[in-house]
This record gives sequence, structure tokens and C-alpha cells, in this order.
Amino acid sequence: MTKKILSYLNNIVVLLFLVSCNLNPRIEHELILAQELIKSQKYSEAIFLLEKILKGTVPTTLKGKVYYQLGELYSLHFRDYQTSLKYYEKLRQISEDPKWQIKAEEKKAEIYFLFFRNYNESIKIYSKLVSFTPRLENYSLFLLRLGQSYLYNKNFEQAEVIFKRIGTEQDAKIAGKSLYYLGLMSFIKKQYLVAIDFWKEYLKVETNKESIVQAKFLIANTYETMEELKKAYNLYYSLMGEYPNTEVLKQRLNSIYNRRIARKR
Repeated sequence: MTKKILSYLNNIVVLLFLVSCNLNPRIEHELILAQELIKSQKYSEAIFLLEKILKGTVPTTLKGKVYYQLGELYSLHFRDYQTSLKYYEKLRQISEDPKWQIKAEEKKAEIYFLFFRNYNESIKIYSKLVSFTPRLENYSLFLLRLGQSYLYNKNFEQAEVIFKRIGTEQDAKIAGKSLYYLGLMSFIKKQYLVAIDFWKEYLKVETNKESIVQAKFLIANTYETMEELKKAYNLYYSLMGEYPNTEVLKQRLNSIYNRRIARKR
């Protein structure tokens, strides 16, 4: 069962529990019907019904759950992230439950980071999320995305602070990722040897095959940028059959081969 389906089933349970409260019979019927429409993947009809429910008199707690569900529907099934943000923000504003406020902030940060690439906004929200005490369940991910947001905003000083902070944390997987992004930042700053050193350290701890191949490709690309053509050629060649875009590799290999021949003339 996918996470999306589980998310919807959890929302259904919550909403049906609230339906057992003293609600207007019409609203109760429409809530149940909305959940049936979602289960049947009739998302447009479910949205129409949920938005209709909100126009009536609905308890604040239930209204917050409906806001959240609408945010999920617009985001997951229609990629209408602007409308999704609107509902998550409404949830954040009306909810008195910190857990729901945090959920809303998590979703907003994700949209700003992944889809709008609005790193100014993602920095604001992830900075708040990593400051909670006790730490949130996804603290390590939030910290990594905060560092990435600074990096993509070319705020290298703050990005370095965050990535080095990650390196001291207990989450080994996220700590390893920090080495990757420190390498990427060094490459952007044209500190090529430093970038290679970071990526080599990253390769010592990374276990995901696709991530390993990508890091090796970046190292080869860095050697090529430095005109270390033999090293670049050998590393590119070692990735044949592993790198997903074979044509790109062939083009790089042909380009380097021709450049090396030209040097000998």
C-alpha cells in the first residue's frame, strides 16, 4: 500500500471519527460521500464537495482536517501547488494543535523547495522546523533541505555552516549527503580539488548505486574541467553500462578522445 493511499485512509478515519460528533446530518452525509469519492479516485468531485462543506458552519477542528485534505488533493493529483499552499496556510492559521501547524509548515516548505524553487521561503520555514524542541521526526531531512536551500540561493557561507553541522549529527545517511553537497558547493566555487576530495569521502559512505554512479560522473566531469583528460576518460569509461544516459557518456568519451588526439599533433 502506497504512502499516498495510507495518507488518505488515515484522513478518512479521522474524518469519520469527527462525523460521529454532533454534526449537521447534511454535512455528515457529504463528508462520508467525499471520502467515498476519494477512494474511487474521483478527485475533482471530492474537491467540489469538500469546498462546498467549508461554505457551511463547520467546527474549527474538522475544518482544519478538510483544509489539509484539500491541500493534499490539489498537490498530489492536480499539481496545483498554489491552491494547495492556500489551504495549508489556512490550516496553520486556524489550528490550535501544534502537530497540525507543523504538518502545514512541512507541506508548505516542501512545495516551496521542490516545486517552486523559492528558496527564500523554504529557508524561512525549514529554519523554524529545525529549531523545534524536542526535535521533529524529520529533523535530519529538514536540516539537509535548509542547507540545500542556502546552497541553491548561493549563500555558500550559511550552506557550509549547515552541511558541517549535519556532519556532526547521528544520522549517518544524512551526514553522508552533506559531503556530496559540500563537494557540489566547492565545484560551483571552482575549488575543483576540494570538490573531488569531498566526493571521494562521500563515496566511502554512500550505498545507493545510483547515487554512487552520479558522484563518480561528477568527479569525471571535474577532471575534464581541470583538463585532466586521461583521468576523466578512464572514469567515464568505467561508468559504461551503469550511467543511465549512455549517449551522454559516449559524447563525453568521444570529445575527450578527440581533444587528446589534438594535443598530440
